[in-house]
Amino acid sequence: MKYIVRLLSIISLLLVSPLTLTADDTVLLDQGARTTEIEVDLLVVGGTESACAAAVQAARMGIRKIALVNDIEWLGGQFSAEGLGAIDENRGHGYDGTVPIPRSGIFRDVIDAIEKKNAQLYGGIKRPGNTRVITTSRPVVSEQVFRELLAPYEKKGQILRYSDQHVDSVLMETDRVVGVVFRPTDPSEESLLVRARLTIDASDWGDVIKSSGARWEAGQDPRSRYKEPSAPVSDEPKTDMNPITWCMILEQQKEPRLFPKPDGYEPAYFSGNWGWIKEDFAYTTRRLVDGQGYEEIDHPDILLINNPNIDYPLDMWPQSVADALEATEQGASKKNLVAMTREQREIVFADARNHTLKYYYHLQQKFARFRNMALSREFGTKDHLPPKPYIRESLRLIARHVLREQEVVGFESRSDYATVMFPDAIFCWQFELDFHPTHRKWTTDRANAGPWEADFRGSRRFGRGGTGRAVFPLRAMLPDSISGLIGAQKNLGYSSIVSSSCRLHDQSIHAGQAAGAVAAVSLKAGQEPGEYAHLTAIWSALLESEHGAPMAVWPFSDVDPFDPDFAVFQHLALRRVLGLSASETAFRPDQTAVKEWLDRVVSTVKERGYQFSGVITHPITRREFARQVWAELKSQPVPATHFQQHIRWQSDPERDGLPKRDSAAYERAFNFTVRDSPQRKGWTRDSGKKFQEEQGFGWHEDISGNTRYRKSAGDSLKSGFVFTRKQHTWECEIENGTWTVTVCLGDAEYPQPGQNLAIEGITVAENTDTQAGRFREFSSTASVNDGLLTITIGTPNGGSNTCVNWLFVEPGAKQ
Repeated sequence: MKYIVRLLSIISLLLVSPLTLTADDTVLLDQGARTTEIEVDLLVVGGTESACAAAVQAARMGIRKIALVNDIEWLGGQFSAEGLGAIDENRGHGYDGTVPIPRSGIFRDVIDAIEKKNAQLYGGIKRPGNTRVITTSRPVVSEQVFRELLAPYEKKGQILRYSDQHVDSVLMETDRVVGVVFRPTDPSEESLLVRARLTIDASDWGDVIKSSGARWEAGQDPRSRYKEPSAPVSDEPKTDMNPITWCMILEQQKEPRLFPKPDGYEPAYFSGNWGWIKEDFAYTTRRLVDGQGYEEIDHPDILLINNPNIDYPLDMWPQSVADALEATEQGASKKNLVAMTREQREIVFADARNHTLKYYYHLQQKFARFRNMALSREFGTKDHLPPKPYIRESLRLIARHVLREQEVVGFESRSDYATVMFPDAIFCWQFELDFHPTHRKWTTDRANAGPWEADFRGSRRFGRGGTGRAVFPLRAMLPDSISGLIGAQKNLGYSSIVSSSCRLHDQSIHAGQAAGAVAAVSLKAGQEPGEYAHLTAIWSALLESEHGAPMAVWPFSDVDPFDPDFAVFQHLALRRVLGLSASETAFRPDQTAVKEWLDRVVSTVKERGYQFSGVITHPITRREFARQVWAELKSQPVPATHFQQHIRWQSDPERDGLPKRDSAAYERAFNFTVRDSPQRKGWTRDSGKKFQEEQGFGWHEDISGNTRYRKSAGDSLKSGFVFTRKQHTWECEIENGTWTVTVCLGDAEYPQPGQNLAIEGITVAENTDTQAGRFREFSSTASVNDGLLTITIGTPNGGSNTCVNWLFVEPGAKQ
């Protein structure tokens, strides 16, 4: 069957990379090709978690015809096809079994369904992993959940799902995407041409974005590009990006099930940087089912193996991979993975899969418990590994706005809202700025012909600080030069640094759900996405769901999406009428509203341009007053000025961790920090050493092991500190007399509860808490009679850290 499409002609048959077709020139796609052509309202490309969420959200909002085109059969992305059954989600500080923002939206629906299935499978236990994350699931179970999520809309004919089709080319009318041509994985199957009013690219590697001519980036961002404080000066190598990992699922057997030695195995692959990962850590850290840990569970252990030993860096290739790439195209081994063709990426993927199997063999050779662990058969692949790698970073869309590090970090603390809260917010998140090792380091003199290990490059590290409670703007989903197209999954408008924090299971679903809502509102209005006039309709669609859990857009920490007034609180926060400070991340709806809070809300409502009667009946809870305000505001349009104003918080100078005057004003000034920190003019560095008469200051005992330096705080006095877990005393020589002593306590990255400080025996701080990134300064008048100023931190019984950042002494009356 013949089918005519634009440009490309025979060239499209010869090139393996996707191409852009123009509407003006038409030629035969393939004289013998069989092609199915459909027309839809919305095309969603990909079978990822983001793609599924986008299609379902649009269907829930009444879009009649949606095509979901997947390059494999499995649905669910990270949850399933990528094998990542230990579900990562928003996190504030460490693995403590909590989330900073209550689970919401389609992610909540998916998690609830997973935990229900877990309970059915594992004796009523919803969270059977007994591991570092909250919820775990076998990939095959998660895949079924996504299939069931789509099923009602497929049955009604709203969602038309196609599998095993990959992007071949994109149909354009001038600068607008109007359709996509797909090629089947099996050449004997029909090709697919989908014409669509709007397209969402939720694919793994941004296939539509690349083929449409939209601008995109991949690799590191140099500091000059977005002025990010943690960015490298250079973007070389341009291939450096968060690594892929080919995960594996292992299932406990009654008898040993030894795996044959894979080609190329050497112990040196796994004995260097990550040799500290021993049996217990490897076994438990991403366990999916703890069959031995619960009496209720009658099931073998199931493990996810996903640790740095199988992280697969993308900056340079083993010799065999480089040679195979060069055989396909001169210079292919120097390409960023995103820019490669599908066939070239498969060369890389084959080596990554084999590397994971090497590690499986290594585990069995080294640790007895793994000899009874067999590769799960749930994926149906030849090697029993997942059909796709865990993808941490894709291309990055050059969007109408590109999020950057300095916008998303917490204002003064990771517990705060982000430094910039955008007026066109469409979802929220919080996580670490988290790079796995991006550099492949050769471990023998055979260089790229021998073993290697994953290593860190520059400041790209695990959990290097993190965002505040941040919001993602609509503009960061929309290409800056192409219309008819919305980004989703990891094909979004953010820097590489920001992408390292906004990439998890929940965040990817939220991005897809938001994209689906944006598309649905735009289609109903008959306008391009991005019109601010439609933002309130997008908010309402996400916040007032009639199907499943509403989705949080504003990152309150304490309001569940099934709270009856959830949407009320969200709408008011998004309209910026609550007069929130950077640290007011909890709404506390059932707390009695005090006069100061009521007055602040009324004043802010009017300042923002809304009409409000201001009649208040006392006593009243914050919930009740919020209802009252929303009853008057909900019919009023959002003032145009809203979209011109990003929230930028005001600092509290008493909690910023910085002294107020130049050090020249002080008699003595001490910077408590690590030994090799930058030297600061006018400040004496103290790194925890024992008091020495020749230098005239120090501690009663050496505590130099109790020094830290937080790079996330930048190069400032609040970056470093000396701490104690019990009690330690510091002294410095000074003339007898009366002095004013000021001491700063706190930690730029972690909350420090219960800190204690005494100056010359007088307690000035008792059980004082500081939040992450927040500091407390204490000033006290001290009388010195023995020529030594004495500072004591902590308590004899210990129980908490006390962290001292800096200290200065100002002159008083000398004796």
